[in-house]
Amino acid sequence: MLQYIAKRLLFMAPLLVGITIICFAVMHLAPGSPTDLQTQMNPRASAEAQERLRAMYDLDKPLYHQYWIWVKKLAVLDLGQSFSTDHRPVADKILERLPITILLNVLSLILILAIAIPIGVLSAV
Repeated sequence: MLQYIAKRLLFMAPLLVGITIICFAVMHLAPGSPTDLQTQMNPRASAEAQERLRAMYDLDKPLYHQYWIWVKKLAVLDLGQSFSTDHRPVADKILERLPITILLNVLSLILILAIAIPIGVLSAV
């Protein structure tokens, strides 16, 4: 049993790295960047201001360095600040909406069980 758990843990590390690389790549393949969003909100922004934003968000660094910074911040749950609304931390916005999300999940689970158990009993008979 211990050997099975060790084998699973060894497979988990590369899988986790692969998933983070895919997530990071998808975010970078999305059109636009945070600096583009900031310039859309303020069309009079100069090229200097755009360059400062790129430096502030580490977008001027190579991709592998951006990935490493992103993983380090993700490990300590530092999800950054919202670009689009009020520049509040993303973690605060998630925590703000978490209670209603949990409530919806619990209610949907109760509904699913209320439907699935009778159907399972009927099909077994």
